[in-house]
Amino acid sequence: MAAHKRLHDGFEQDPDQPEKKRMERSVSFSTVIREAMVMKQVQSVFLVLEPLLRRVVQEEIQAGLVRSPRYIERSSPETPPAAERPALRLAFLNPPMLPIFTGSKIEDVNGEPLQVILVDADTGSPRGALPQFMRVELVPLFGDFPPDGREEWTAGEFARGVVKERAGKRPLLTGDVGLTMRDGRAVVNDLQFTDNSSWVRCRKFRIGARVVPGSYEGARVAEAMTEAFNVRDHRGERTST
Repeated sequence: MAAHKRLHDGFEQDPDQPEKKRMERSVSFSTVIREAMVMKQVQSVFLVLEPLLRRVVQEEIQAGLVRSPRYIERSSPETPPAAERPALRLAFLNPPMLPIFTGSKIEDVNGEPLQVILVDADTGSPRGALPQFMRVELVPLFGDFPPDGREEWTAGEFARGVVKERAGKRPLLTGDVGLTMRDGRAVVNDLQFTDNSSWVRCRKFRIGARVVPGSYEGARVAEAMTEAFNVRDHRGERTST
């Protein structure tokens, strides 16, 4: 009888056992949910930080390249070797009269039309006529060209210094922008800006002159440019006079 009782007691189920199993399952499910939420939060944070981390890494790599002697050598200004420097250059005979307003005719400081002349690149002395005509183009330049205040530049650097008109606007410089140079001289009878200079980073323009590519078969002729100046809106012309 005692043996039967012990056997019966051994197989008797704990009344709290189903509740324990339910709690274990509940705790296990809660743990899974919590871990899933943590993983989702980590992924969200990573998605936010990834662009920042990429940018930081890129900036550090770029900074390392800039400090590299090889990079410094490659990124040095495009100053042509002495043997390739132009023997001739264009120049403005006189600077433009200031101030300059949009839509107003640009003249020199003497009230005469601007003139572009051909000079010796080293001495600045005027040169006579070339064996062939030369086509000259007038272009608007950023006021902070050339970079670093250099006095020499390449044709590519000059081209990158040309200002493009704003979207939906007329060409920035209009009038006699295409000239034929005869006897080492070209006269600009009509020239004006169509937009003010307040929207460019340096808030100033220059007038540049360059030989039209393909119009002259000789060696490169260096470009000319005026000093930097502000171009004001013509609506303020009356109040300033």
